[in-house]
Amino acid sequence: VRVELEGAGGEPWLFGPEGAADVVRGPASDFCLVVTQRRHLGDTDLTCVGPMASEWMAIAQAFAGPPGAGRKRGQFAH
Repeated sequence: VRVELEGAGGEPWLFGPEGAADVVRGPASDFCLVVTQRRHLGDTDLTCVGPMASEWMAIAQAFAGPPGAGRKRGQFAH
């Protein structure tokens, strides 16, 4: 999975192989909100291209331990 994020100052944050079929794109702030389970993916400006990118974002978390319940779509105003 390739991750192409835009930092707060507009700088690109690029991770993973160029030309990957599965890509996550969008603001770094939205990525952080999703992986810390503060926002539902559907309530952000992130886009997932390909089934692996979508699956990866559904289980991504930036903390140790078992996954929590996550957030419901629309739980917070965007």
